Amino acid sequence: MRQAGPVSFTRLVVTAALAACVTSGVPPAESRVNREVITSDDIARSAYTNAWDLLRGKARRYDFSEDVSGRPRAIRTRRGRSTINMAGSDTPMILVDGARLIDLTTLRDLPCNAIESVELLSGIKGTASQGTNSAAGVIYIHTWEASER
Repeated sequence: MRQAGPVSFTRLVVTAALAACVTSGVPPAESRVNREVITSDDIARSAYTNAWDLLRGKARRYDFSEDVSGRPRAIRTRRGRSTINMAGSDTPMILVDGARLIDLTTLRDLPCNAIESVELLSGIKGTASQGTNSAAGVIYIHTWEASER
């Protein structure tokens, strides 16, 4: 019979921890860091009136900029500058009920009471779910209308 060495013991501990997370319904710590959800309760308790203000107040991993008239201009990730500079590589992909949002001013027109939840995925999780065009992350906005269908 072969004795378990330190590597086998570490693997056993990690496997047991993951199994405990799966059976308890709690995601591993790595998943919690890469995914954040703003629930309908969070939205109802907030004083925000539209999706743009909600994201500015709750999505701390992004920087938001507006023009002098207060219209949304850009959303950028707060991670450090990369040595590879690609156009749009620091802008998250925004999906409203599965449709990609191109014009950020639409977020000003989307009232908070129409939003069921907002899911923020990091670059790693975003790339895994939406491909390489979402290296800066993904913002999923789920509305009540779509959930009723």
